[in-house]
Amino acid sequence: MKISKLIFALSLLTASSVAGVALAHEHKAAGYEHGRHMQHAPMKRMLAGLDLTDSQREQIKQLMQQHRSEQKTARPDKAERKQMRDLLAADTFDETAARLLLEKQQQQAVNKRLAAMKLQHQVLQVLTDEQRQQLNEKRQQWQQKKQQRSNA
Repeated sequence: MKISKLIFALSLLTASSVAGVALAHEHKAAGYEHGRHMQHAPMKRMLAGLDLTDSQREQIKQLMQQHRSEQKTARPDKAERKQMRDLLAADTFDETAARLLLEKQQQQAVNKRLAAMKLQHQVLQVLTDEQRQQLNEKRQQWQQKKQQRSNA
């Protein structure tokens, strides 16, 4: 009796694993991306429905490519990650070194956020006054929906 339960449990586990992999593959095939590839998705959603000209699309595409290439150079390097692992694995905790490393990471995060704000500003400068107005209306609607969800 116990062996049949074990076989049943293993077959159920295998079936659910295969189903999960199939769903993930289907999700990716549908065009959904995850992780770092999603960094510009909010901007794409923001600009959706604004009826951009071809020239505007090209300018925005160039701005985003430039931003992406700048951000690649700003990623933490392997030496930093090794330093973090070494701090954690050490026999004694070096608070000063940990603090310096964390402050460096915090500064990098600030720089990354500043670069994202700069990109948003540059993209907004490409838009016409009418498109900016449409964008502001979309933001207000989004804020209202967000407020309604939090009140519910």
